Parts: sequence; C-alpha cells; structure tokens
Amino acid sequence: MSRSIGELREQLRAELKSAPFRPSSREALLILSRVLGLSEAQVLAHPERPVEKRDEERALDLLARRLCGEPIAYLFGEKEFWGRSFFVDRRVLIPRPETEHLVESVLDLDLPDAPRLLEIGTGSGCLAVTLALEIAEARVTASDISLQALQVARRNADRFGCSIRFVLGDLLAPFRASFFDAIVCNPPYIAECERSGLALEILDFEPETALFAGPEGLDAYEALFAELGERAPDVPLLIEIGASQAESIQRLATRYDLDVRRKIRDHGGFDRVLVVISPA
Repeated sequence: MSRSIGELREQLRAELKSAPFRPSSREALLILSRVLGLSEAQVLAHPERPVEKRDEERALDLLARRLCGEPIAYLFGEKEFWGRSFFVDRRVLIPRPETEHLVESVLDLDLPDAPRLLEIGTGSGCLAVTLALEIAEARVTASDISLQALQVARRNADRFGCSIRFVLGDLLAPFRASFFDAIVCNPPYIAECERSGLALEILDFEPETALFAGPEGLDAYEALFAELGERAPDVPLLIEIGASQAESIQRLATRYDLDVRRKIRDHGGFDRVLVVISPA
C-alpha cells in the first residue's frame, strides 16, 4: 500500500532532524516538492495524497544523499542567483547571495555602451551570465583554470541564451587586460587555518580550488594584484572578499601600487566588494 505525502514527509523530517550537521527540517518539504513536481504549498495542502512507489524511492535516495552531507543545490542540480536558476554540480562552487553584491557593483559603474567585461574564475558562470543579461550589449569574456568548471558555465550560458566567450587560463595570463572596461573576480579566499571550522557539506563536496587560498586566504589576491598593475592601468577590478579581509587586502593593494577606490558592504555590514584601480 502506498504511503501518503504526509507520512513520507514525517519520515524525512525525523531523519533530517537527527542528522549531526543539523539541516533544516524544511528540506523534507523541498525534497518532496522536487520529486512530486508540486509546489511547497501543494505538498502541505494534500498530506493524504498517495505517493507512487518510484517517487518514494527517489525521495528516499535524495534523503540518503543529504544525510551524507551533500548540499541541496547539488541534489537538485540548481541554485538561484539574481532571480535565475543556474545549473550546478560538484565541479563548481555553489553561488552565494553575497556574490550578488558584485553584480550590483558592476551595474553602478559608469560603463561605456556595449562594455567589454571580463570575469576571472567564472565557476558556474552565474556572474558572467547575469552581467551579460543585465547590461545591454555587454561583451562578456569568462575564464577559469578548470575545464570542468567551464563546461558548467557554458551550459548555463546556453540555458539563458547568452553569447559569452569562455577561456581556459589562470588569472590575467590569457588576456590583454587593458582591452576590458571592467574586470570582475570572486577568487578563493578561505585561509587554510579555517579549514577545520568549515561545515562538512562545504569541505567534503565543494571544489577545494574554489575555496582555499593559502595560509591567510590572500594568495589569489596577491597574484591578481601583481598582474593587474602591469597589465591594466585604469581598468577597475571588482573583487569579492571575506568578511574580515578588507584591511589586509587594502594593505596588499598598496604594496602593488593599487588604489582601493570603493568598498561595498553586504547586508550584514561587512565590506564585501572592493573596487581596485591601477593608476596610469
């Protein structure tokens, strides 16, 4: 005899509640909504509705993966960013809400018509795709050192019908950086000493190369600043930073004769985006 939506939901809720990493009990609702093709409201409104055996098995399979720590975004193969649903899997970092401040910061720039934009370390491509969609006639180039990440980014560009040039390469090495009107980068910025404090669903599933950047989390910034001063005078570089890194990164920028022209705070009041310029 088939179990009802309500019965299955209670099982999922109970098992999630017992997980050591304390996932939200709402995830039971999310899993059922996904498997049954119903809205969350419909799942709640019809607890008596029977669940087909194949759907029950799919829900329990997703539950088992979640109990092993796999993030919901990877279970579902998507994550929302700037109001759009992007494909993600374990080849790329899961987009974070904080990165939307990079989009806002680019939109606030005084850009020319049909601006030429470069994103370094594109990952899922959510940032490059969003800029291509939000800025009229933008000509967007996106790079990554991971071919697998570029495959995901290209899939998202195709999903939204964006014409983006994708390049395999490290930082500014493949480019004549002065060609661009703005450069955007959300580099890895977690310090190695913070590794033990990360949630297992991050540490065990998301790509390390997109997370860690040396003993203090500054290695990627230093490499980028070293190249920026040589290659791109007067081109604004917009970077996402960790919540406590603003002062360290500003000192690092000064060491490479770069100016931090603007700091943008996130909703928690932390400096989250820096606009850096290499004076001509």
